[in-house]
Amino acid sequence: MLTKRGVEVKAMFRDIERSLPFSLLAINSDSGSEFLNKNMLQCTHHGTRIEFTRSRPYKKNDNCYVEQKNFTHVRELFGYKRFEDKELVDLMNDIYINRWNPLQNYFLPTFKLKEKVRIGAKIRKKYDKPKTPCQRLLETNFITKEQRELLERNQYQLDPFELKRNLEIKLQEFFEVVRKKNIRIKEAV
Repeated sequence: MLTKRGVEVKAMFRDIERSLPFSLLAINSDSGSEFLNKNMLQCTHHGTRIEFTRSRPYKKNDNCYVEQKNFTHVRELFGYKRFEDKELVDLMNDIYINRWNPLQNYFLPTFKLKEKVRIGAKIRKKYDKPKTPCQRLLETNFITKEQRELLERNQYQLDPFELKRNLEIKLQEFFEVVRKKNIRIKEAV
């Protein structure tokens, strides 16, 4: 998004919600004004208000698992700079929606922590077998038969090698636009 205005955040949230293969029950966001505003707090889904949950008070590291994704999901693709240009924002959204998200969600498995046991001063962690987000979702009972079939059909139609190749091409195009426009890039905070 180009700005953090409540109207724009709500519109983007609606776009994300439409692209999900399941219904949202709640949102656990940080305390930023882009989420905690009149527009977002009045969000509903099929007439039911979407619940806002929050992390524990004064425990700012509760969102660390989401925040760590900033590196793998943003910084590895676009670096640590802030781009403030409508054309670049549109290109970034295209890269995420049509290339990066399908590649990550359908084809790249991740570990999930199964249990954590403290033995004296040591912490022993056990992980589940690596699975893609799509596999994890298909194994749940939270989606309907139609949603399950849609996910399977989407996965069958996608080619991971083609997605990766197109991702690299689009990233080159993105940084070429940055170079040609000689866009003033602000350091991200």
